[in-house]
Amino acid sequence: MKRNSKMLMLSVLCLTVFSACDEQSENASGQSNKENAKLEVNNLYDSNSNLKREFGKALVKSLSESKSLRDLIKNESLKMFDNDYEVLYQMIKDEKLENNLTVRQSILQNLGNEDLLNKIELNNPTLTILVPELPENSFSAKLWDTQNQIPKVAISLHTSNDVPIINLDGSEEIIKAQYIPSFPVIVLKDNERIVINNNSTNKNLKTNSVAVINGTSYKFLDDCFDGSKKINNTARIVVIPALDPTVVTAFNTYTALNVDGWQRDYIYYGITPNTPKGPFKYDFQETIKTFSLEGDLASAHDKISDQTGDPNLPVKAISGNIGASITSWTGGNYEFKIRIIVNGKNGVGSEIIKYFNARVQDLFDFNYVMKHITVYERRLNGFKKMNLNIPIFNWDLDQYASTIKIDIEEMDLTETTVLTESRAVEFASNFGVEVSGSIQEYVKIGLKYGTSQKVNTTSTVQRTFTQGNDLLGDVIVNFADNVIISRQPNTYTTREYSSGLYSITVEPIRVQ
Repeated sequence: MKRNSKMLMLSVLCLTVFSACDEQSENASGQSNKENAKLEVNNLYDSNSNLKREFGKALVKSLSESKSLRDLIKNESLKMFDNDYEVLYQMIKDEKLENNLTVRQSILQNLGNEDLLNKIELNNPTLTILVPELPENSFSAKLWDTQNQIPKVAISLHTSNDVPIINLDGSEEIIKAQYIPSFPVIVLKDNERIVINNNSTNKNLKTNSVAVINGTSYKFLDDCFDGSKKINNTARIVVIPALDPTVVTAFNTYTALNVDGWQRDYIYYGITPNTPKGPFKYDFQETIKTFSLEGDLASAHDKISDQTGDPNLPVKAISGNIGASITSWTGGNYEFKIRIIVNGKNGVGSEIIKYFNARVQDLFDFNYVMKHITVYERRLNGFKKMNLNIPIFNWDLDQYASTIKIDIEEMDLTETTVLTESRAVEFASNFGVEVSGSIQEYVKIGLKYGTSQKVNTTSTVQRTFTQGNDLLGDVIVNFADNVIISRQPNTYTTREYSSGLYSITVEPIRVQ
């Protein structure tokens, strides 16, 4: 009996020891996993994004404590001041919340360091809170139930396409680049549509003002981003005019009859084979009419959604059209910059800058696939063509070269560098004064280049370049290019210009 008791006690002791060992092993393994996860999150950040991280940790606490803050961010985002569901922190920081605290005081209370908050504000003057539109109506500014939904905070990075998330308890996790969350979350980011109007690059920018805050002037990068003006160059509201009868007549005069000549000669100068002289008319203006991405679906999506600006960053290969390895939910709508190089006869070129913004649904046909309960993946089905109708300039061959260069980039940053670029261009020289009675007119003489020789020269232009933006290539548009290239019984086909990554149509549109 005693022996049995001893055996039983020994067995219990062994089980206790083994259980303790297993528990210690599990605890060590769990601790190791936590440390690895923390290290993975830490590796995503650089010095500046770490400031956003600290701000985000304080913001999560403030959101938990203050329904008034949640209401404020929701209501301000619905105003779409920059044509997206975004709120500029500088514009709301002095708004009052519960207990008569301002937004800034609430953040400071949870941050605990005035010097750190001052540093965050100094280094991130366009710090912005985005309320993203998440898949299948899982969360958006319009659907945000501020009474019951306290969102997590995501940080949009330029160092990685993965997205760090700060949870309500202060812990952190990562959403991989190919996924989109389905839970309430807001995003801290820099604003690509707003510039500080007190440095040498932006001081002469003649765009609408956002606000003057503590002596700092904030302006829109372009007026197309000014939500108060309801200027929005996307397919949702832009009305594209039908082909003007003059453009159709130009096609019928030359291309349809296979007669040697330029359609734009008729559009801008009224020149025909039977009327070989004409003055320049300001009735038409070259216009970027449509835009679409092209090529491989997933590659095109990844190209414009890459937040790092690093072309050497490895991107996960996608088989077929299933999803795309980088999503755009942390950036809101896309912003595109169009640069048009127009060379003048004086040897100096002019850079015309235009912008437009686009939602992902303006560029792609897609649907969502749920990967698990908290995230979705986007399945791309095809490209869509956007109507833009962005005017450029009146193309007078007596003033400008016979070719223009257009390049487009998707914007991630707003800081620019000025470069000098030279290119060989051709100018028409068949212009002169024609006297009819007491009237003198400056006219283009003859079809195309006329009987005179075209003038070849090298022209230079200063152009802006933004480090970190996604460059989509350039196209060359010639004055001699046919606007309409073919006719079907009831429709006309106009010329498209392709860079390999995008396609645009450029046409003369009547402006008066």
